[in-house]
Amino acid sequence: MNARDLDSLTIAGLAAEISNREISPVEVTGLFLERIEQVNPTLNAYVTVTADNARADARKAEEEIAHGRYRGPLHGIPFSIKDNIATKGVRTTAGSKILANWIPDFDATVVTKLKEAGAVILGKTNLHEWALGGTTINPFYGTTHNPWDLTRIAGGSSGGSAAAVAASLCLGSVGTDSAQSVRNPASMCGVVGLKATYGRISQHGTVAGTGAYSCNHTGLLTRNVEDTALVLEALAGRDPNDPLSADRPVAKYTESIGKSVKGLRVGILRGYFEEVMTREVRDIFYAAMETLQQLGMEIEEVTTPHMDLIPAVKVCTSRVENASAHDRNLRARSRDYSPPTRNAYLAALLVPASAYIMAQRVRRIICDEFHELLRKVQILALPTVGFAVPAIVECEQGWLDIDGKKIRRQDERGGTDSLTAIPFNVTGFPAMSVPCGFAKTATPIGMQIASGPFQEELIFSVAHAYEQATDWHKRRPPIDVS
Repeated sequence: MNARDLDSLTIAGLAAEISNREISPVEVTGLFLERIEQVNPTLNAYVTVTADNARADARKAEEEIAHGRYRGPLHGIPFSIKDNIATKGVRTTAGSKILANWIPDFDATVVTKLKEAGAVILGKTNLHEWALGGTTINPFYGTTHNPWDLTRIAGGSSGGSAAAVAASLCLGSVGTDSAQSVRNPASMCGVVGLKATYGRISQHGTVAGTGAYSCNHTGLLTRNVEDTALVLEALAGRDPNDPLSADRPVAKYTESIGKSVKGLRVGILRGYFEEVMTREVRDIFYAAMETLQQLGMEIEEVTTPHMDLIPAVKVCTSRVENASAHDRNLRARSRDYSPPTRNAYLAALLVPASAYIMAQRVRRIICDEFHELLRKVQILALPTVGFAVPAIVECEQGWLDIDGKKIRRQDERGGTDSLTAIPFNVTGFPAMSVPCGFAKTATPIGMQIASGPFQEELIFSVAHAYEQATDWHKRRPPIDVS
């Protein structure tokens, strides 16, 4: 095996070779670390690389496997962790200046589970400051560049994680998603990103203030749908350290791979976000819908009565919850926030309790309407982001071009790149982004596939069927590693 072979690896494929002792975890880890050393200075996907720990974990995995103690499909597999998830003995910055030197004395539950599964953790990935944004243009740790076009953003807030997976700097990454933050960068970097049902994966160990309490999810980024299913099997489940985690059995998600999808009803979700959707993205998305029809699925356009209220509900609930964790730091260390982040939190602290309570009441209505909608269809589909990956300079200037019309990236509804993603944070329903095409700029476009609570198995079946009918997931960015 050499560095060029890394582009063709998947978790499922590598796991079979590791378990049969055809490939050594030590060899694989060494190649990934070499790749990181070559490519990361250009991409800035990793904030911290834990090379010594990774090599030690790889040696341990190799020894265990040699003695017949194979732990399962993640044993010896290289992962990265978003830098707002606690890792014992390893700096965890949350993309902030305030936590620049914080070294946790405990692991987040997802990190503990990865370690128990025998995974090799290569390091911590870059993110938007305090995970509050969709660009990963970070004023303290630098901008993460898109592997497909270095002049463009990688998305966010889990931009480092998505860029690392896309550029073969790891095979899987764990991120967080409070509005878009796994699915958006997955779409922009051409990988698979899953935000499972609220509570399906523990949030214990996620840095407070990097996601709203009632909207945030721990999420997964991998190269294909099967790999995502393998990782979810390992990380899902009830956690006594997280009272909001769900006490439900964990399904064998990989058994959903390859199941027939013929006759399933798919609703194209329509709403308030069409104005920020380009013709190009719309055409690519509807071509994907034609593929689903060819697979035997029934397609129709759907909406809910109060769809247009989702952005207001999301802003009023999530920003208030998020800002509440920053009260002390805003008083004592306000200058250690970038001005946009500080101003967003200060504005949220001014929202009256009555508005927050009303938003939660409306949210309950919206959730009920989505449950009713899923009596009519079984799957919901819509673009992950309404436009092609923007240039870094566009995001810094604060404007986007939507078919010749200039619009602000941020308005009172939040970021334009999150508008198609937030319905599933407000409801807590599971949603996955899968690659579905490429823009004229040669950057990836993603499609969201969503369903009702704890219906991840249905999502895996549809997403895998679509993936196998296309080849978008097989494409790799043109990173020079010679």
